[in-house]
Amino acid sequence: MSSPDTSRSNIEFLILTKDEEINLPHTLEALLPWADRVHVVDSQSTDLTREIAEEYNQKHPGKVNTVIQPWLGYAKQKNWALDNLPFESDWIFIVDADEIVLPELRDELLDIAAKNPDVVKESGFYINRYFIFLGKRIRHCGYYPSWNLRFFKRGKARYEEREVHEHMIVEGEEGYLKGHMEHNDRRGLEVYMAKHNHYSTLEAREIHSVITGASEQSEHLDAKLFGNNLQRRRWIKHHFYPKLPCKWIFRFLWMYFLKLGILDGVTGFRFCLFISAYEMLIGLKIMELQIEERERRAGSAK
Repeated sequence: MSSPDTSRSNIEFLILTKDEEINLPHTLEALLPWADRVHVVDSQSTDLTREIAEEYNQKHPGKVNTVIQPWLGYAKQKNWALDNLPFESDWIFIVDADEIVLPELRDELLDIAAKNPDVVKESGFYINRYFIFLGKRIRHCGYYPSWNLRFFKRGKARYEEREVHEHMIVEGEEGYLKGHMEHNDRRGLEVYMAKHNHYSTLEAREIHSVITGASEQSEHLDAKLFGNNLQRRRWIKHHFYPKLPCKWIFRFLWMYFLKLGILDGVTGFRFCLFISAYEMLIGLKIMELQIEERERRAGSAK
């Protein structure tokens, strides 16, 4: 495979960070040889994340822009960055600090960005990624393929205002690329578990707000049974999921048997159990919110 052109790529990257000193070097090493610029928006890390970003900026002068922004929430933090950072390239790619862009995807991105953006009919592209769990790629379990809209024309996309698992809303047509990213959080299971515990709280709040009609999203992904894959998943989460008993058991059966997690061997079995436990946390926290809601109503009725 030929080496990438080191001239202007017409692509800038956005990375949100919080204590990512272990992951960030891997992400930057994969991007800086060819990216126009990488914007690191740091949420007041207490480790060496910012220092590492600055070191890479010294190695690649002017190519790493580090900005400190207190945490606003997943969607709001990204939208803040899109609104306030000095993007100049025609294309933007949002990558997590624990993800790397693999060479095949890099070449696809460079090929698209080399064209006049007016002749590219798509405003945004979905990217597939491999998920690494306990050192192995998950190739089934409903986690592969894993499509996320990350690559888009500047000014043509924003995130829906949602607390967690937010999706991007694109102005224009969407496409899919063949290349992959790789998701590998090298900080270990303790951090991964803590993150999913936090995610489960946000997810429970989001589902509870939909159930009670308290959701006030101004920008959102429409929930449609007969829409695209993301719209269908959102419809199931809003209208079918809340009525499902023993949700964690259904999640395990769906991942391990229906989505062929069994083909990922022992690692697949362990991964399905892990995500099922996350599902159980969401269910328990929804119950807790419902109890609190009933107690508030009973108190206000007195």
